Amino acid sequence: MVAEATLALGKYWHPIGRSEDVTDKPARFRLLDDFVVAFRHEGQLAVFKDMCVHRGAALSLGWVKDGTLVCPYHGWQYDTDGRCVRIPSRPENQPIPELAHAVAYRSQERYGLVWVAMEEPELDIPPFPDDCFDAEGWTSFLSYKEVWQTSAARTIENFMDFSHFPYVHPGLLGTEENAEVEPYKVVKTDDGLRYVFEQVEPSDLYGKGGTAVVEYEYIIHMPFFIHLKKRVKETDETTIITLVTTPLTEHTSELYVWIVRNHSHDTPDAEFGDFTVQIMQQDHPVVESQRPEGIPDSLKEELHLMPADNASLVYRQKLLKMAKVEPLGPYGA
Repeated sequence: MVAEATLALGKYWHPIGRSEDVTDKPARFRLLDDFVVAFRHEGQLAVFKDMCVHRGAALSLGWVKDGTLVCPYHGWQYDTDGRCVRIPSRPENQPIPELAHAVAYRSQERYGLVWVAMEEPELDIPPFPDDCFDAEGWTSFLSYKEVWQTSAARTIENFMDFSHFPYVHPGLLGTEENAEVEPYKVVKTDDGLRYVFEQVEPSDLYGKGGTAVVEYEYIIHMPFFIHLKKRVKETDETTIITLVTTPLTEHTSELYVWIVRNHSHDTPDAEFGDFTVQIMQQDHPVVESQRPEGIPDSLKEELHLMPADNASLVYRQKLLKMAKVEPLGPYGA
């Protein structure tokens, strides 16, 4: 089984929380089967491994004093770079050992979230299509934030799969009468994959009534960042639904979903957000029921059917490559 913690995920950016969740008081967040502590001083963001190098106490139980994070156990003080600048049990004129340094992680803020990379990142935080996030003519907001008891990879694979629409989202995104999937082309990109198809939705977006021919463009950035760009062909109205999933543990994930649109700017965001929450709530129990919780480490451990599973197969191959696991076949039928 592909365990996210073994995929060198420390080399990628992951959100740990919303920007407003990080204040001048230290807070603990979970990431990759470990804990980090985050705080601010005069606007500067700092994120460390939540462990004092002295005796392993959780720094998140401490406090900020004069711009330093104070360990709650023996009072060691760390500046925003993680360097220990004060050890109360030693005379002030005694030098501080060079190894007295918290494990500091790279951090930045984007899209209203705090992002952390535990190692030198291989890629930047992925962009939004056409740089539309908070751009002129677009409305952007975070519509969903929830912890699911499953792997990050399972949540992304569910989001990118459209053959479940008639059964998990009947009358909203699909109907059983239109369950057949037409062949579609998957394009591999430097950091992921993308594909496009069209379908007639049984209701116009977000409960307005009627039907519409909608072009779906999926853009996946490895490992756990995905956009669904939905364009109504008759009006060119475009709605981008974006999911990023944080691997808290191997089998626990936190999902963040944004909605970005170039239309209906006078319509309350809640009208769009409520629909998305309804879809996510329908997906939630089904995805949590999947076994194993993580994606298997061999393509022959589950049956794959073409063309419906075309995109997920490419995604799995890329995950397995990241994990340095040979993607053994057969793919299925």
